[in-house]
Amino acid sequence: MDILICDPASDSARKYFKEQGLSTTYSPAISASELLKEINRYRAVLVRSRTKITAEVISKGDNLKVIARIGSGYDNIDIKAARDRQITVVNAPDANSQAVAEMTLCLILTLLRQTYRAVRSMADGKWLKDELWGTELSVKKVGVVGYGHVGRKVVDFLKAFGAEVLVYSRNYQTATLEEIFRKSDIITLHLSLNDKTKGMVEEKLLGLMKKEAFLINMSRAQIVDEEALFRVLSEKKICGAALDVFWQEPLSADSKWRSLPNLIATPHLGAATYEALEKASLAAAYDIVKVLKGEKPLNSV
Repeated sequence: MDILICDPASDSARKYFKEQGLSTTYSPAISASELLKEINRYRAVLVRSRTKITAEVISKGDNLKVIARIGSGYDNIDIKAARDRQITVVNAPDANSQAVAEMTLCLILTLLRQTYRAVRSMADGKWLKDELWGTELSVKKVGVVGYGHVGRKVVDFLKAFGAEVLVYSRNYQTATLEEIFRKSDIITLHLSLNDKTKGMVEEKLLGLMKKEAFLINMSRAQIVDEEALFRVLSEKKICGAALDVFWQEPLSADSKWRSLPNLIATPHLGAATYEALEKASLAAAYDIVKVLKGEKPLNSV
């Protein structure tokens, strides 16, 4: 068999595979145990963030030539194990950046204008006009940590609103990481998860934040020290946070994170637009076909 699709992919990508004469199996809810049983039958596997391509999965992929990620992050794929087996890994690094950047802006405005509380209060029959005063983005200082495809778009959005922007990344900085956490009214994280960024936002950095400041994480939860963030939120040492990613997903019904009144939580929706799915699916599909034809892919990891 040619391609196993383990997570939702666009119809266009599946149509493209068919046009290229390749067979596909569409199993967007395949379990980890089922994947282990099936992977040896396929030359390519296509995933989003849900499916984990572990070293064990790779070891059983006797015919596997390429692993493709619909999206930019690939921390759900054991890259070392793939390289050891000379299996190509590809992703779609810019396909979902517009969606994630727009979602980031949405959460920033929701925090500043308290629209989440406003909508819920109206549904509860209340009229909190005098209680729900907000502030404007145009007068805020925003720290953007990470300046890749998403981070650059977020910076453009923020500047269009008139905000003062500070940037920290490995290759481009207008402020140090400590300066961003100490000076910013809003800090938004847009980093890939790797050995250097895991746990990077720890208790000391969070302790530098102003009491009126907000933290937004649209990248990966493991970049932030979970217990330290929960502590500063529960003790109200910062004003609030918006998290689209969590340390264990899906978030359990009784998770402590659901109890925080100063947290806006969303279920990993950053890239969840039809447009992003279309672009990312096709980008991954094009590279799968290239690899299976013996050609060099455009977006190898």
